[in-house]
Amino acid sequence: MDSPESLRVHPRVPFRGHPFQVLAGKMNCSIRLRDLSCGGASGLCDEPLDVGSFITVCFGRENFVEAEVRWVERMSVGLKFTHPLAPGLVRRLHQSHGEFVTTRRKR
Repeated sequence: MDSPESLRVHPRVPFRGHPFQVLAGKMNCSIRLRDLSCGGASGLCDEPLDVGSFITVCFGRENFVEAEVRWVERMSVGLKFTHPLAPGLVRRLHQSHGEFVTTRRKR
């Protein structure tokens, strides 16, 4: 049986919990990302969101991304972007705000 990770279309990259602004109707809140991929994200939101609602995540001054809330567990949320992010944007966000994973050769 395939694991959920092996069924993903876009690989996820880990984040340290950097906050990004979220616009949900008239509500303005933030999400601290745990992971991000071209297709979606998950993290902790500081305001409750409803499954099925559409929100806008602000990844900078010019990067407003619409997403559907796919799941909610307490204050943790899973988002699916209505249009996949460009891999270059995911890479830049990860380099600026993500968790840097390095491998070092053992001596």
